[in-house]
Amino acid sequence: MPGSSNVVSLFEAQRNFRRYGASERRNLGTTRDPVEGESVERGWRPLDPGRDNPERPGRGISYGDSYPWPDTTVLYYWRSTYWRRLVG
Repeated sequence: MPGSSNVVSLFEAQRNFRRYGASERRNLGTTRDPVEGESVERGWRPLDPGRDNPERPGRGISYGDSYPWPDTTVLYYWRSTYWRRLVG
């Protein structure tokens, strides 16, 4: 979420990376290429706000405290086990 420990949202960071190769312009020139053997999880795709129901920032709400611990893999929006998946 913007304004938290990350300056830009995940959606914006992914869009920026596609546009110019970094999550934020201030990071241009400091990104790295993938390491040999580093892969993307099968099924991964960019975040789609219309499909993935991302959290919206809210004043006074501590989203970290609402996360489904201890299995944080349910935070992976591209998986069928995503905790905020819309039914329908």
